[in-house]
Amino acid sequence: MRAVIITIGTELTDGRIIDTNTRYLARDLERHGARVALTLSVPDNPDEIVKALDFALGHEPGLILVSGGLGPTRDDLTSPALARALGLECKLDPLAEAMVLNAIGSTRPGPNQIKQAILPTGSIPVAPAGTAPGFIISGGEALIIVLPGVPSEMKLMWEDVSSSTPVKSILEATKAPARKTLCFYGVGEPRVGEAVESVLGESQSGLEVSICARYGEVILEISGREEDQEQIDDSMKKIGDIFAEYVYSDGKTIAEAVAGKLVHGKETLAVAESCTGGMLSETITGLSGASRFFLGGVIAYDNFVKTAILKVKQDTLDEEGAVSETVARQMAKGVRAALGAGYGIGITGIAGPEGGTPQKPVGLVYISISSNTEGEVRAFNFRGARDDVRSASVTAALHMLNRLLP
Repeated sequence: MRAVIITIGTELTDGRIIDTNTRYLARDLERHGARVALTLSVPDNPDEIVKALDFALGHEPGLILVSGGLGPTRDDLTSPALARALGLECKLDPLAEAMVLNAIGSTRPGPNQIKQAILPTGSIPVAPAGTAPGFIISGGEALIIVLPGVPSEMKLMWEDVSSSTPVKSILEATKAPARKTLCFYGVGEPRVGEAVESVLGESQSGLEVSICARYGEVILEISGREEDQEQIDDSMKKIGDIFAEYVYSDGKTIAEAVAGKLVHGKETLAVAESCTGGMLSETITGLSGASRFFLGGVIAYDNFVKTAILKVKQDTLDEEGAVSETVARQMAKGVRAALGAGYGIGITGIAGPEGGTPQKPVGLVYISISSNTEGEVRAFNFRGARDDVRSASVTAALHMLNRLLP
């Protein structure tokens, strides 16, 4: 089944807010076997919303998910815009009105609040997770589901909608595709692409190949029909054998892979971060169950923190500077000793855009791993903006640890 996702909000199209709703909905639809044919983001402009829906319907989807523009403010224009696109009127829906009254805990709502209950005629209201009801409506051959833009509300309401009739019956009738994923680090996207072409040859008819590269990682996914599963498994095994030393998972993130090894080995981890400023700790603690292995971290941005807490030697700082191999080693060893962890990670570098020199340019990062039995330190020269350098550093640190863990 083909699906389209439309997210609405000027804050999305002007870059103030990152659109996480599209990613969430797309992954969930893919999990059910639906193929997302198109994603669109449009501002809070009724003309643009109408154009987006017309464009989406032109792709002949079975399902259209719309997120955003259902709130009480004057820029929440999704309901009247969709009604206009479908040639319908907008009217106060009694069931939606009752939902709004229940949500706000009042029998005397203001005009802006009751605006949330004015829906296109023929809509089936969806109970709100906040104050704005969603709704389901037919758009020709497509079923249109309209949800709020607030991510927490959207997720809760989508869970309810996707498990109820008629959406549940549509999703259940959609077969999940045959699919397999391999994740690599340290091998380039072109080499993986060449291997895919070599292995699949002329037999890739009906198969979909996706190769995504970021921060040194390459994620390969091959999908197809249910009857293609054996061919996909066989092809992926051959590709995995070619790049055996670079494979780190069959779909898990590197953080998940590292967490699994630490938990299995009953090991603990502590981190000391300078240029990443807590990004590594955030990545780790974003995993459920991180408390089973992660003891904590030190954001040693100032040299005083490096010397006072991590026991980095002042002589080293004076002679080599904070961004150096020796300091990275001492940070990793110091945080491991301070927190009593089995493994320690130390990161120090120049994230930019300022602070670089010809000897130590922006993007230079030293990462060290310390353990009871061995240690390692590597120098990296990452490219990109500040957040790219920091994200690449986190990714590299986790891969270094992953390769040291048994």
